Amino acid sequence: MPTNKTYAYAPDYAVAPGESLREAIEYLGMTQVEFAQRMGMTPQSLSRILSGKQPITHETAQKLEFITGISREFWNNLEARYREQLQIIELKKQENSFKNFIKLIPVKELAKRGYIQKFKEYVKQGVELLKFYKIGEIAAFDGYAESMVAAARSSPAFSTSVYNAVTYITMGMHEAEKIDVADYNEKKFKEVLGQARSMIKEPPEDFSADLQELFASAGVALVYVPAFTGVSFSGASKWISSSKAMIIMNIRGKREDRFWFSLFHEAAHILKHSKTKIYIAEAASTNPEEEEAERFAAHILIPAKYDERIQKATTEAEIIKIAEELDVSPGIVAGRYQHLNKNWKLFNNLFRSIEWAEESSGLKVVSSK
Repeated sequence: MPTNKTYAYAPDYAVAPGESLREAIEYLGMTQVEFAQRMGMTPQSLSRILSGKQPITHETAQKLEFITGISREFWNNLEARYREQLQIIELKKQENSFKNFIKLIPVKELAKRGYIQKFKEYVKQGVELLKFYKIGEIAAFDGYAESMVAAARSSPAFSTSVYNAVTYITMGMHEAEKIDVADYNEKKFKEVLGQARSMIKEPPEDFSADLQELFASAGVALVYVPAFTGVSFSGASKWISSSKAMIIMNIRGKREDRFWFSLFHEAAHILKHSKTKIYIAEAASTNPEEEEAERFAAHILIPAKYDERIQKATTEAEIIKIAEELDVSPGIVAGRYQHLNKNWKLFNNLFRSIEWAEESSGLKVVSSK
């Protein structure tokens, strides 16, 4: 999500609006005591305004217009510019902190995708990142990150850096904001998952858009965010509000069986688990919630009662026959075979791949060659 506002970083000092007010008082030939009287304030309050220690409020600006003849907009604008200059000066003091922070973030990737503008100045670039992550200061990042990836980091198999993981998920959150969804409905979402499964065998040409529409009808924003170097998980899920959930998907590995398994895995978290956690699908986990999500996804694709037949299959014809019975593509059954037998080579030619469709910014299914 590109940001629009940039700061003018030129000034190293801030001029208080009191300087202009002081000139106006002198021009009117009044003493500060007399002017304060006319303003209905104490001389001490006026002195604080003149020194910039006390802001010019909208009410004060209106009174200044009555007395000086200079519009309230002029005084309000002077005050706003002064406060902004003070903020800029304060940000400049953090330049080294911004510099160190920027080194940890995939800035080029964010800029390439249009989420931020690219700047040479560390402070400008740092401000862009604060806006992207929606945090008020660099010091808040650690807490923001920990709330996102704490559960995933507890797994020894989690290999994505915190900075890459948080950046990827934040990309997904920006994309999810663009999707209007109905209020979440659990019964409807279960129906939607059945409809999604029916797409596996013969996916519509623009099946990714169809999936998004289906999920949105049940209150779930399904977003597709390409992984970047350093992101080693295939999906994530979280609740954005009490009535809207989000699933982020990429096509890491590209195989159709992995895509559909990841999709239903994340759906399980939405259906069954905490509304306060973020779930990241990276590697096998002994976490009970992850294990439950794995069983859920596996059952939707292929009920466990078929495992013995699949494990004993020796020919493509057998795999294809079972796929026909299950009304899924042969690649889904081939994936289960490989998982059961730990044989990662047999039946590879049955897999179709999921690829990015540049012409539609969606996904497409490509048959194996």
